[in-house]
Amino acid sequence: MNRALLLLVVCSSLVAVAPSQVSRPDFRLQVVPATVYKVDDPGGARTSSFVFNIAVICSTDCELTPISARVELFSAGSSVERQDWTTETLAEIKRISYRIEPSTPLASPTRAYTLPEAFDVRFYFRHPRALAIDSAIVRLTVADAKGRRAEQTLRIPIRYYQQKTSLTFPLRGKGILGQDWITNGGHGGFWNAFAIDISGLHSNYAAQLNDASENASDAGWGREIVAPAAGTVVYARDDVPSNPHPGEEPNFNTWYLPLHDPVMAYAGNCVIIDHGNSEYSVMMHMQPGSVTVKVGDRVVTGQVIGRLGNSGDAFGPHLHYQLQSGPRLFQDQSLPFRFQNVDLPLSRGRYFDAK
Repeated sequence: MNRALLLLVVCSSLVAVAPSQVSRPDFRLQVVPATVYKVDDPGGARTSSFVFNIAVICSTDCELTPISARVELFSAGSSVERQDWTTETLAEIKRISYRIEPSTPLASPTRAYTLPEAFDVRFYFRHPRALAIDSAIVRLTVADAKGRRAEQTLRIPIRYYQQKTSLTFPLRGKGILGQDWITNGGHGGFWNAFAIDISGLHSNYAAQLNDASENASDAGWGREIVAPAAGTVVYARDDVPSNPHPGEEPNFNTWYLPLHDPVMAYAGNCVIIDHGNSEYSVMMHMQPGSVTVKVGDRVVTGQVIGRLGNSGDAFGPHLHYQLQSGPRLFQDQSLPFRFQNVDLPLSRGRYFDAK
């Protein structure tokens, strides 16, 4: 009788435990962007920075909450730093960046790159270059609505990008850099993390020609945009109207929805050039009617492809430039870059005079 009773107790325990194990949150971790690049920071601090998002990809139940996270940084296999993130801290940085919500604008780039995520969290690191960090391990614990917990771990390589194309500045004359790389507080998406915004200035470095609140009053309005390197045009758009005034961004659901491919209209009038070696230059926000190239055209370095404008997601006349790994805007990853003829850190507030 004792053996039978013991067997009954063991079987009952297995039945009680098994459902709990099976019903634990089912998810995986995905790093965005797919490849994490570190870059050296401007100034004399001799530091490098890198940024990545960890998206929690759910199979069915997406009502998950971050409980804890541990990020450990490595150099040549040796641990150099470990950070622990509490539930309270994760709640502050938790976001939903890649899932379409009812409030997502109809022309949002999210509609071009969608993930079945419960949430995502962004991690930003700046360290002395001498540490030579080359990988990170992220361990994240989540809980579902019933409080059941599960943990997943992801290893992430981290490296410098080796640029292959010799690029020249896409704008000639004097100007200033506006928003810059994500590692310096600039553009924040994986697809534009290493983008810069370029504004043209007058010969005396003035930003405005007069006090009128008009696009034509901007010193860079209509400045020629040139191909930064030879290549083949893989995308060209010329039909997005100019935003009426600087500082006024149109409602995407009404301004862009009537246009062909409203999601791509987010970039305004835009040209993408394939330079080979999986490097593509993207130039956005040009004036309607100014784009001089079409898909399939071969261009040479310095060839005029359009004029600086204020179309798409732009708060004023400027050129948005980025280098990316493929031809698909909002889907392919942006890449760190430098120009051959402008030898200065590509950071906000830097003046330039490109010849």
